[in-house]
Amino acid sequence: MTKPTNTGGTVKRTPTVDPESIPNWQRPSSDTLESAASEKRALVIYFPEENSTDADFSSKELAELSKTDAVFVKIPYTADREASPWAEDGVVPTSKLLSDNPSREYDVTVGKSTVIVADSFGNEYYRLSKEPNADQLKAYIEKVKEQADKASEKLQKNLDKAKAYLDKEDRKNAVKYLIKNFDEDVVGLAPQEESIRVYHDILDAARSELATMVEKKDADGIKTLAKEFKKTDLEAEIDEALDSVK
Repeated sequence: MTKPTNTGGTVKRTPTVDPESIPNWQRPSSDTLESAASEKRALVIYFPEENSTDADFSSKELAELSKTDAVFVKIPYTADREASPWAEDGVVPTSKLLSDNPSREYDVTVGKSTVIVADSFGNEYYRLSKEPNADQLKAYIEKVKEQADKASEKLQKNLDKAKAYLDKEDRKNAVKYLIKNFDEDVVGLAPQEESIRVYHDILDAARSELATMVEKKDADGIKTLAKEFKKTDLEAEIDEALDSVK
């Protein structure tokens, strides 16, 4: 039997990790978000570097945090940051965590281990470039609710202004304040969900008006509508409608 030759090289061994030290990792899924929301727990979103092991972010204290204080989510490593060719270019924000590539959507540096502390909807509030210990992480987790409340207050102010303009039948300025909320790039928070509902109601009504204008070949009316809904999800439809009546 031929004996293996010692070449003098260093063999990298995978560290042995106590199973009780490994956090209760979840996948980025709608079920995970629903569970976090129902339990009112923050998210700890971990983007490991290439060739990472369970030993890179583990301890009995972290494992306990993953059961009590926050839902821990691990994102599979990927070097891909290319924009998806199927991505829809809309103004309404969507979940980064449930996208086809969370690493891209959260703008995580390729090959750099990153920990994001977010609310139960995946809205980011803290970003750490080094794996924190349990005490450090717990401190960030405890601040999430306060940060989410502040974000909600800001959204509510814009929503209130939008509704005030709607009461004056000023859709252009109403939409402007709704889009300000969308530019905050957060999802799930109650004022944002209400903003999205109001926005879609406005656009649905405008689409009905647009259809009537096309039927009547009312180019001037369509041009007026175009000014009102510039930089919205209705802009392209209005442009097409205007071309059809020329």
